[in-house]
Amino acid sequence: MHICRVLPALLLVSGLTQAAEETAGPPASEGPYKASLSVGWVPDFDLDSGGKAGATVWQLAFSGNWTLEEAKRLGFSLQYSQQDWSFDQPAAWGMDTPWQDLSRIALAVPYSQVNRSTGWAYSIIPGVDFSYESGGSGSDSFSFGVNAAITRFLDKDRMIGGGVALWQRLDGFQAFPFLAIDWKLSEHWKLANPFQVSVVGPAGVEAVWSPKPGFEMGFGATWREYEYRLAASNPVAPGGVLIDRTIPVYMRAETKFNESARLNFYLGAGIGGEFEFLDENENTVSTEEHSLMPLVGLTFSGQF
Repeated sequence: MHICRVLPALLLVSGLTQAAEETAGPPASEGPYKASLSVGWVPDFDLDSGGKAGATVWQLAFSGNWTLEEAKRLGFSLQYSQQDWSFDQPAAWGMDTPWQDLSRIALAVPYSQVNRSTGWAYSIIPGVDFSYESGGSGSDSFSFGVNAAITRFLDKDRMIGGGVALWQRLDGFQAFPFLAIDWKLSEHWKLANPFQVSVVGPAGVEAVWSPKPGFEMGFGATWREYEYRLAASNPVAPGGVLIDRTIPVYMRAETKFNESARLNFYLGAGIGGEFEFLDENENTVSTEEHSLMPLVGLTFSGQF
């Protein structure tokens, strides 16, 4: 099993540290619910065997969390995303369009507990995921698993920890360790896992610069691997699996309209990317690398 195949579990990693941080309760000006809308554009990039590909992406997310009792919290997270791809003479697949629109539905239920006397926090997030090509089988696109983490707050500005993600994915069981961090480096800089849903995803690590109230910039990178169940009519791997791997490197600028609403602009690129097709027996039938994949996007998020 390639280690990068466990990386889809990172889509939920941010919730682990976020749930731990929120155990003390949200500020009075903020509510228990969060919603976000992301839109993104992937301009045409080159496929190694010839031809081009590009995409538009949009994503909706809604979540909530509540205090069960002192230092214990329970929540939920629901996400839906869609990728609309276009291709120009993709030679690797006989000039045929290799896949149609791709969709993903993800549901997670985070639970966390903090020991305020010691600063230790414990989090567990079971989740399910449906990822499929338009026309693909919903029952065959099902993945499930759990993420668990232990973190420690040394003080209100320094948190660090780690955990493991255990998932039954479309191509088999996968496990992946991860780092959780939210560490203030100076008055204007910190190192953290980005939490909001966006065109580059919520996990990874970024350096955040906050020169003034209401504005910040982030510079980050992460691994990304998405799996989708293909339709029975797919021309490359009928009923198989598409794996999309890349390493997004990005910068973002955030403006806060108030304590509950914010807008992020993203600019970045996916490097080291490839598409892999597996047949119904999980055998590789096609692998195609590609050039740098440009990324542009906006995310509007609110809390109420």
